[in-house]
Amino acid sequence: MKAVQQPRALATREKILKAAARLFALKGYHDTKLEEVRNAAEVTTGAFFHHFSSKEDLGFAVLDRHMERRRQELEQIEQEMPPPRDDAPLERVYRRLDAIAELVRRREHRKGGCIIGNLSTALADTHEAFRQRLADCFDEMAREFLPDLEAAARQGRPQGTLDTWTLARYLITVVEGAIMLARTYRDRTLLARHFGCLKEYLAQNLGS
Repeated sequence: MKAVQQPRALATREKILKAAARLFALKGYHDTKLEEVRNAAEVTTGAFFHHFSSKEDLGFAVLDRHMERRRQELEQIEQEMPPPRDDAPLERVYRRLDAIAELVRRREHRKGGCIIGNLSTALADTHEAFRQRLADCFDEMAREFLPDLEAAARQGRPQGTLDTWTLARYLITVVEGAIMLARTYRDRTLLARHFGCLKEYLAQNLGS
């Protein structure tokens, strides 16, 4: 991926990434043509290839943009919430789950599914570089929970028998699956109910 510094170039790059993210979400990676991206972004072929060397390069940049925007939006949402107690790590886990639910609510008007989920379905079995990049995205999400899960385990399971990394990944499995089901069933309450079950599970297994 090429480095970009000038404001005009940054704006052009953002237009391309925004258009590509929307088309990948609506049509999928394989069915989206670079010409469609260029037309949607209203940029020339030369402008496109000034920023991205290939469709694969564009796809990686879309993933990076998605994860960066996700980090920023979740941080902003959590700043709007009451702070958790310092000695209650499970409350911080619940707070992050609530922030994710709020993020999904704010994005519910957007058409198309989660770009991470869509690309995983389309590419994980056929494109090793994308498979690894997508795995890194899921692991980044899991690591957001890991420190608080470890702290909760020290409080609730001092014998140290819990695999917190597997648990962190399990949380992401539930989160991503619940988002997919909520969209499929068009049920706004499903996400909250599934997150509620997850919180109850954590409280039963990690509550001190």
